[in-house]
Amino acid sequence: MAYITLGSRAITSSLDTTGRNPGNYTASFAAADLDLNVPYFELYHALVTGVPDGATATIYLGVQQWSFTAPGFGGSEWDPQQPLLMRPGDELFFFWSTGTGTAPLVTCWFRYDTSIRANVAAGLVT
Repeated sequence: MAYITLGSRAITSSLDTTGRNPGNYTASFAAADLDLNVPYFELYHALVTGVPDGATATIYLGVQQWSFTAPGFGGSEWDPQQPLLMRPGDELFFFWSTGTGTAPLVTCWFRYDTSIRANVAAGLVT
């Protein structure tokens, strides 16, 4: 596998507007925020900073829970050996357990695999 970076995207959480996490912070990576038009790409690393003490987040790809993070309890790391496969139009949410204190900043790094046939067919690999 050979990977090409798609860079990072950072979102500062704000009070929820999705209706799925009322009264709490949510970091919403909408398709327009990601602006990635690769047939298949991966979220391979994420970093959260500015998390209030004791706060946790549940992470969703659309309506499917994917993971969680508990940085307010001592640390957090996204395992790059278990990337999240995504497609254009997918949305990613970090639903935080609090809506007070510092609003967490979520930074996500994306890449695509040049060996995936759909990525080759899209002309992304020469």
